[in-house]
Amino acid sequence: MNQGARPAVFLDRDGTINEQMGYINHLSRFRLLPGAVEAIRLLNEHQVPVVVVTNQSGLARGYFPESLLDEVHATMKGLLAEQGAWLDGLYVCPHHPEAREERYRKNCNCAL
Repeated sequence: MNQGARPAVFLDRDGTINEQMGYINHLSRFRLLPGAVEAIRLLNEHQVPVVVVTNQSGLARGYFPESLLDEVHATMKGLLAEQGAWLDGLYVCPHHPEAREERYRKNCNCAL
């Protein structure tokens, strides 16, 4: 390990933190998985940075608006905070090569 480097944990959102149920196109479809908050809090307590990475091509495909994605992430952070947990970073890839909106239409390197 490089001098000064420290470990971090990168988690996918769907199916790791919340139930995998296809596209979350309504806030009521966002449900935390049992044990997810506790696991993140344990990492926080051990000073291990926790970063969530998530691909959200449903945004590009027009299945839900960006405002809903923001609301889902605010809810997730709020539920974590209620139980003493937090995220050190949250990164979203909203791209898809056949996106309805031009700004999301591309083959990206977000996953690399």
